[in-house]
Amino acid sequence: MKNRRGSALLLAMVMSAIMLTLAVFLLKMVYNGYATVSYLVMREKSFWLAEAGLAAGKVKMVHAPGWYTDLPHYPEDDVRWVKQEAVGLWESLGEGGYKLVREKDRARVYAVGKRGRATVVLRLDLASSKREEI
Repeated sequence: MKNRRGSALLLAMVMSAIMLTLAVFLLKMVYNGYATVSYLVMREKSFWLAEAGLAAGKVKMVHAPGWYTDLPHYPEDDVRWVKQEAVGLWESLGEGGYKLVREKDRARVYAVGKRGRATVVLRLDLASSKREEI
């Protein structure tokens, strides 16, 4: 009996460590799921903000066909430039907003929807009325 002294305490400590490890893994899984869903919701809202920007761009083109916000940029469809450096018209909507970019003498309008960390860039080709995400 003397050599089994403290074995219950050791067993309790090992079980506590195992349960704590499982709890940490479960908490991490729940947090990752929450973060993923939260980002997807922000991205969806960013998409619809960009769509609103394209609609506003169409209206601007009807009322002022020569309207532009920036000089031509090369290479074409440079997403980093459109998001960060291009001069555009920024419009806030709720907790996000959109930026409209049209280069001079180009038949394209870009709309950048931004909500939180999520950003979506849509391009409308005015010649063919083709809209796509870039």
